[in-house]
This record gives sequence, structure tokens and C-alpha cells, in this order.
Amino acid sequence: MRSRLPVLRGRRRYMIFELVSEGEISPKDLMSEINSSQFSLFGDAGAAKNHLKMIAFNGRYGLIRFSHISVQETRATLATVHSIHGIRVALHTKGVSGTIKSATEKYLPRLSKICAESDGRRIELKDVSGCIIRTHGVKVDLCPDDRNKCIGSDTQYLGLTSFDLSGGHEDADGTADGL
Repeated sequence: MRSRLPVLRGRRRYMIFELVSEGEISPKDLMSEINSSQFSLFGDAGAAKNHLKMIAFNGRYGLIRFSHISVQETRATLATVHSIHGIRVALHTKGVSGTIKSATEKYLPRLSKICAESDGRRIELKDVSGCIIRTHGVKVDLCPDDRNKCIGSDTQYLGLTSFDLSGGHEDADGTADGL
């Protein structure tokens, strides 16, 4: 079966939530409780319109996908989940976004402090310094030491190129990526 063209697909939203519980909860049990709550609140027709699906869950934070017209219904569904198999739980909505990337960058906290071990290299220049998070070709994602460099962009990283860091020459210091 062929997939639909993007213009024919329904619009989606992504919600990050935090699970606070007294015990260990499996993703399968959590999703079945969310679906049960949704069916009891909105019935079969309302639940079918929402297209609710869990994308990721790591035991504490999760990401779910749903229809763009059902933001308030999805928030209400998560708010009504209070126990799973006798274990008391609470689901707190962190935020809603239109893409998975922006949802994770905006609303997922840093679970561990990003440091030089992430890629093993640091940049120390006059204008910017920090840890290299990842490189892809000439593109470089940098976690700056000065958090004010990212104010207003709603991202955690600075997007640079190796040309920005090496003064325009791709192989400035003898390495393949110019860093």
C-alpha cells in the first residue's frame, strides 16, 4: 500500500509528558491506560478522530502523537490517568509542538549535563566556546558555555559550519572536518 501525499495526510502534533509514579510502569501498560481513559472520556468516535499514538517512552518522559485539532482533549486524557495496575501515577504535560525535533529540543530537559565526552572535542574561540555535540559533513552542533548565545532561538545548540570555526578553510588544522 502506498503512503499518502503530505497534502492529503492529517496534521499532527507532538506532546512531551512526564510520568511521576510510585513504581515501574511499562510503556504497554501506560498506553493501554491512556487509551482506556480516552475511550471513557470521548467514546469510540472521539478516540478514533484523535489518532493517539505513543512515539517514545523512557520510563520517565514520553512523546505522543495526535491530531492537531485534539490538543485540549489529549491534555484532558493525560490528566485523568491516575493509576496503572494499582500503582499511583500522574502525567504532567510539558509542551506541544508540530515536529518531533522541536518538541524534544524545547521541552525535554537535559537528563545529563552535556560535556566534552559527547564528541570528545571543545571549541575555544574569541566569540564562542563550548562542546561539540555532533558533526555531519561541514555542519557542527555546538553546546555553548554561555547559555545567552541561544536566547530567543528555543534550541539548546548553536548550528555552525566548519567554515565558521576555521576561518573559511575547510581543512584549517589538518583534520578532515576542519575542527
